[in-house]
Amino acid sequence: MTFIDWSDAEGMVDLFQEFVRDEVNDSLADTERQRFLNQLLEDVGSMREAKSADAIRRLRAIQESIPGEFSADPASFHLADLIQELEGLT
Repeated sequence: MTFIDWSDAEGMVDLFQEFVRDEVNDSLADTERQRFLNQLLEDVGSMREAKSADAIRRLRAIQESIPGEFSADPASFHLADLIQELEGLT
């Protein structure tokens, strides 16, 4: 069982990325979803050094760039939850 420290922004991002990696592994038969999830991982990974407010802004931009066919994907919902939790820390 993973302990979640809700005050650790970096830890929450790490957990989100772990979730997305698991989803990539679970969607081997769906290449379009794998492509989406891998792009999401790359985008989130590219903002690792960003400061809190900038990280939230960049995560929102990532969220807004999600194609419509993946707007109801569990990873999209988790991204929205991550942003909400990070906003609560600022």
